[in-house]
Amino acid sequence: MSKFSSVENTQKERKKNNVKKGLAVGLGLVSVFSFFLPYMQFVFKDTTYLVSGFQLATAKGFRVHGPELSGLVTIPLLTRIAVIAGVLFAAAGILLLFFKKPVLAGFAYVLSGVTPLIVLISTASIQTAVTQLNISKISISYLWPFLFVLIGGIACAVLSIWTQGAEKLAESIFLVFSCVSIGSVILITIYIFAAGSPAIMQIGLGQFLFGKEWNAEAGTFGILPLILSSIAGTVGAILLGVPVGILTAVFLAETAKPQVARLVHPAIELLAGIPSVVYGFFGMLVIVPAIRSFPPFQNNTIGDSLLAAILILAIMVLPTIVSVTETSLKAVPQAYREASLALGATPVITIFKVSIPAARSGILAGVILGVGRAIGETMAVIMVAGNVANMPSLLGTVRLLTTGIAMEMSYASGLHREALFAIGLVLFVFIMIVNISFTFLSRRGVQMDAR
Repeated sequence: MSKFSSVENTQKERKKNNVKKGLAVGLGLVSVFSFFLPYMQFVFKDTTYLVSGFQLATAKGFRVHGPELSGLVTIPLLTRIAVIAGVLFAAAGILLLFFKKPVLAGFAYVLSGVTPLIVLISTASIQTAVTQLNISKISISYLWPFLFVLIGGIACAVLSIWTQGAEKLAESIFLVFSCVSIGSVILITIYIFAAGSPAIMQIGLGQFLFGKEWNAEAGTFGILPLILSSIAGTVGAILLGVPVGILTAVFLAETAKPQVARLVHPAIELLAGIPSVVYGFFGMLVIVPAIRSFPPFQNNTIGDSLLAAILILAIMVLPTIVSVTETSLKAVPQAYREASLALGATPVITIFKVSIPAARSGILAGVILGVGRAIGETMAVIMVAGNVANMPSLLGTVRLLTTGIAMEMSYASGLHREALFAIGLVLFVFIMIVNISFTFLSRRGVQMDAR
């Protein structure tokens, strides 16, 4: 009787799996067929283009007629590749299911479902190109085949892997979601490089990075003052904020009484929750007048300056550094401290010779996050830095990379707009270099400790 029940359950499971495979294959076929259906709609003023995926992959571009200029707006190569890849991956998923490779089929379907996101990102350059023809009325609509490839790809992947059992499905879902962050970084990287590279190629890498003048009306785009101001502002904020943040974390984790810690913690959390525009108001109404009226600085500054930006950024990075450092210090085993004290070390020596070195990797992580906050801050800096593209001077007005993008993007067009995207690319590369450097130093420190 038990053997009969086992056979019956096996047959039921096979039928369910066959249904799942059939649904996955059917949805995959629809994804392939949607390649030939209306995929996107572009409206440029009074001209409408309803295009299929096949047309996106094969057409030369869109003929656009502006009030003064007309031209052929080419379809980005990345868009063509993404549309074709969506079809190929969907077809590969169907074939892999027939060859009884459901896990590989699932990954192929996932890749097929990701391709519409790449199309979404890459078609933004079409809007930029049309804007150069002085056409402001632009609309891009994504139709149901576009959405079906996105949703259907994920559904097919789930159905394919589900045929291997619920455990395998759960493992695959965990893997997919763990890859979301990596995929997001890859998509952002692709978009930033695709949007910023053309301007750098047109202006010239040397002229763009080392030019000392930024004048969009004259077509001069040199961002050396912005780069140096961003570096100076970030370094100054870290030099002021890191010691204060680490010592505050040491106080909270090592020496503070519980009653005092209960008072300090809410204040740190409040600093983390204050919007950046409020920091900007504080800087504009308190820090800037204080700098302007400070006796040694009188008649040498209007208050809006690099110094004001450094001070406001130093305050803004504190919550991140304090919270991460405190968590790292509390994670140090208590046995380390007891061993140090047993050897005759004082509590202060134990903190600086044992606890802080043991928590070094976590402290570096807090510093990295603080650097990211300082580099990427925009609104507060706009309100206190003066926003003039001058070479950095402690008491002079400056413009940082982020503020340059935020102030001009709303009205920029053509090469000017592409140059702002190129600033974003430089900022992105700068942050990557900082993160990689801190990661290298952290690993090197761990290796030295192991030796």
